[in-house]
Amino acid sequence: MFLKEFFYMPRSDRRTFTFLCTLILVVVILMGALSNTDDTSNKIESPEKAAKTRAERYESKEAKDEAIDENKIGSKLFYFDPNTADSTQLLQLGLRPWQVRNIYKYRARGGVYQCKEDFAYVYGLTVKDYRRLEPYIRIGADYLPASSLAEVKNHKRGYERNKRFENKSDDENATNGEQKTYTPKIRVGEHIEVNNADTTELMKIPGIGNYYSRQIIRYRDQLGGFVNKEQLLEIEDMPEDAIKYIAIDEKSIRKLRINQLTLSQLKRHPYINYYMARAITDYRRLHGKIRSMSELKLMKEFSSYDIERISPYIEY
Repeated sequence: MFLKEFFYMPRSDRRTFTFLCTLILVVVILMGALSNTDDTSNKIESPEKAAKTRAERYESKEAKDEAIDENKIGSKLFYFDPNTADSTQLLQLGLRPWQVRNIYKYRARGGVYQCKEDFAYVYGLTVKDYRRLEPYIRIGADYLPASSLAEVKNHKRGYERNKRFENKSDDENATNGEQKTYTPKIRVGEHIEVNNADTTELMKIPGIGNYYSRQIIRYRDQLGGFVNKEQLLEIEDMPEDAIKYIAIDEKSIRKLRINQLTLSQLKRHPYINYYMARAITDYRRLHGKIRSMSELKLMKEFSSYDIERISPYIEY
């Protein structure tokens, strides 16, 4: 209807109407374009403003992380027993959740922390963490080695005293009516080479009788030989005065073939415990043969003291 009227309008009126419609359309388009330009200008920030915004966000995140760290490590330190402490207490001490899980797994397998140093073997525990917590570790009496009981110690001492007395009596008393031959002792300045001596030779050392000569040979066989005199003092109640009569031949050392021995064979050595032996066998399985002591230093189970003690006995 509108078109019909439009065509019947005079030509001059049609031109005027068309012009007005076109003008209105152009104005509407221009207004829309200006509105979009304003929105875009509001969305696009200047480089300086964008940099400032990023800095504010980073500072906010950093402050949040620091707050988390303070809550985590800001250490509510207190005395604890790693054998009985629950997860809440361990987390309050600043340990990470995965470290707490490792402690629980170790305890579930029957593991026991018998001394403060055992706690240092918690997987992932850093030197800083251990030094921070070490003064607060208290091992309950029920978890100490049974050998620390007074009655056990007294029984052992009594047994050893009786054994030494029996050995002394055997040497002094007659056997089948015959007096045993007296073993002459060496003089000051003379020495017995301990790695190749038998019990008779060792008994020539002042202060060493039948009991200690057998203890020396037993420990020598476990070690593979002595590399220094101080190792003899690792034998319980070993007379210190006897050390000056002893000489060491390091060529007689029997070494451990670290790349061939099994876990059970490795842990028989006095200087290698179960965890060290397992670390060696796991390393061999994952990385191949061990070629130097520097590879053992990478294992958390070996301290510098352990490396120093065991290095003379290792063979690749």
